[in-house]
Amino acid sequence: MSWKGTLALLILAASALIILFFSGRSQTRSAMESLLGLRPSEVTKIIIREGVEEIVLNKQNGIWMVTLGSLTNSVSDRADERLIHSILAQAAEITALDILKPSDLKGTVSFESLDLKTPKRSLTFFDKLDGKSRTLAFGIEGAAKGKIYARLDGDKTVYLIPSEVVETAFLPMENFRDCRLTSLDPDRLEEISLTKGTTLQQLCLKKGDSGWNLSSPMSAWCNNAAVTSWTTGLASTKIDHWMPAGTDPAACGMDVPVAVISAHESGSKSPVTITVGSAVAGSPENHYMSCSDRPGIFIVSGLAPIIEVTPSALRSRQPKPLRLDAVDRIEILPVEQLGNAALPIVISRKKGSADWEVKGTSAETVRAAEISSWIEKLQSVTANSFEPATPEKLESTGFTHPIRIRFIAHLSENTAEEAAGDLILAEYAFGKSQSGFVAFREGPSPDLMIIPESALELTKGPSAVSEAFKR
Repeated sequence: MSWKGTLALLILAASALIILFFSGRSQTRSAMESLLGLRPSEVTKIIIREGVEEIVLNKQNGIWMVTLGSLTNSVSDRADERLIHSILAQAAEITALDILKPSDLKGTVSFESLDLKTPKRSLTFFDKLDGKSRTLAFGIEGAAKGKIYARLDGDKTVYLIPSEVVETAFLPMENFRDCRLTSLDPDRLEEISLTKGTTLQQLCLKKGDSGWNLSSPMSAWCNNAAVTSWTTGLASTKIDHWMPAGTDPAACGMDVPVAVISAHESGSKSPVTITVGSAVAGSPENHYMSCSDRPGIFIVSGLAPIIEVTPSALRSRQPKPLRLDAVDRIEILPVEQLGNAALPIVISRKKGSADWEVKGTSAETVRAAEISSWIEKLQSVTANSFEPATPEKLESTGFTHPIRIRFIAHLSENTAEEAAGDLILAEYAFGKSQSGFVAFREGPSPDLMIIPESALELTKGPSAVSEAFKR
């Protein structure tokens, strides 16, 4: 073949490619192929345009944010991630139900008639991996319900697609704001305070190695389940309505708040502050609120369980948990009830064994399971009520000569002195029985727990110890 023939074939091939490209690139698209080819986890930005308005969604440090309003007066807030994930999932699954090639667009079926020449609505997705964007513009609905005509990236081909993503994406702007009052994670909280009213009533809690502790208005061990329920209630509180931008905070009672909540998460530099303003006129169950980690003022309902919580509702009615594996010695003193007032009962770990031994009783052995069961019963002692540990109350409840149980860890092995390096892990003191109850004090607690008098049986120690002293 001559060079002229070869050149002619090359020109024909090139012409065919050009005609194929401009006559509709999607002719080879499979009906089952994803139209957008999105990878939802790689999308970092979405623009939702409707007329002259647009909603911009940006993923920043793994968190979706929404920008609302105009270029000169916009508001950025946390976005509703569940809504965004729905849009992405639906967009990624879009397939063409029908394809109209450029040659099909003539007569009554045209870009103009399908409202796709200058589309009023579009979705643009930005992919962080390839740096490309994909824009899907929407026209009129199809003849069958649930279908809509669309163009991809200005292509001359028209696709008939399911309209599910349109129904999900084109909503009022407020729908894209995270309706949760706060993004605080109850599991990561390490400190929280509630200050109420002009009298500055304050409730402060701090999380330690063993759980939550009250530090104000008293020092006490907390009921972890009660605190978790309270903080979970706070984290799950929903915003009912956003006030217009520029709303006067004083008109909403923010200058003299009903309550202020300050919550600090582990790893965060500063706490989140939630301010509860006045009740909404005519709706006392609704309050104006603001939160330091998001803009504006909003209305929230059903706050009573959050702001009306009391220390007694959060504090534990049982002794602070004690780790048995940290205890080396247990002392019960005095022992008038056991007929030997001169000596305390001393129970120590038996060397080379999981069991324990009672000193002063020919080294009576007590099985580890019996010690564990006895301590478990002590830990399950539950207060019916609390009384302040004033000098008068201590005297009247029998704390001039209480029965004490001490749990001791021996920290030093390099001294001949038996008590050297001893650390009292916990101390329980029992007063005298009065009208079926007895006062119980844990360490230097400012309060007395009023418990059933049946708990006095536990001051005799495990049953094996009691039997040893009877002998």
